[in-house]
Amino acid sequence: MEPRTLFDKIWENHVVHSIKEGPDVLYIDRHYIHEVTSPQAFEGLRQRGITVFRPSSTLATADHNIPTQDQDLPIKDELSRNRSGHSNRIVRNSE
Repeated sequence: MEPRTLFDKIWENHVVHSIKEGPDVLYIDRHYIHEVTSPQAFEGLRQRGITVFRPSSTLATADHNIPTQDQDLPIKDELSRNRSGHSNRIVRNSE
């Protein structure tokens, strides 16, 4: 057996279907999002009338739009604040 990289092992464990001479269909079991582009994605879901699939498997992290001080106060930036209201876990800087 030829040695496999960690990437190869993870990839192979997530292949749902291989298309001959085409792309693999993967099962994605965890979604990582941040507040810079997520508001646009959530708005797109809202416009289509659909919700986040498996929100318990989606982890939202604060990138650079979330303040590092006064995190107990409401988020001032509308785009950053827009990702709230969806049941994703938010990881604070203190975690």
